[in-house]
Amino acid sequence: MAFDLQEQEQIDSLKAHWNQWGKWLVTGVGCLAIGYLGYKAYAMYQARQVEASAAVFVSLEQAMGAQDLAKVKQGAASIEADYSTSPYAVRAAFLAAKAGFDKNDLTYAREQLSWAATHAKETALVSLAQLRLASVLMDQKQYDAAVAQLNLAHDPAFDALYFDAKGDVFSLKGDKGAARDAYKAALAKLGNDASNREYVQTKLDALGG
Repeated sequence: MAFDLQEQEQIDSLKAHWNQWGKWLVTGVGCLAIGYLGYKAYAMYQARQVEASAAVFVSLEQAMGAQDLAKVKQGAASIEADYSTSPYAVRAAFLAAKAGFDKNDLTYAREQLSWAATHAKETALVSLAQLRLASVLMDQKQYDAAVAQLNLAHDPAFDALYFDAKGDVFSLKGDKGAARDAYKAALAKLGNDASNREYVQTKLDALGG
């Protein structure tokens, strides 16, 4: 089939355009396809990781129910080593810390709470881990370390709890003035209808207000 001169020029122009850009277009489409497949593969991998960590977490909960600290430690170690980015990992650390505390293994409880504070992504969980770690340190009579934990940045929603805990630490240290100041700060952060307001007030009154 013959083309007139104008049609032939258009065809030649299209050929030249393809020669210049066609390979880049093919490469670009190929890269997009590879990227999409990679994303899907990663999503599937993440889903499998969560599923596997959930199974280990269930076994950890069962060990908690049986008060089997050895199996709790085994389950927590497995999740933290193999599935540290799973949402179950920090939860496992909290459970393991409680199991250790209940069995008076304060060193282990401290290790687990430190792990939780380091690996938690949510500010509230970091704050809770720090608060509980301070409590363990108090039980170990490491008062300065407990205060250091309570001086760390935390979610403002925990302010009252942190001040209350500071009051407890200073009271144990025998620093009544600092304890009173901390309890007063806790009361200032608590609402009038807060369930623990009366308890904090009682501790403040015991120090002479």
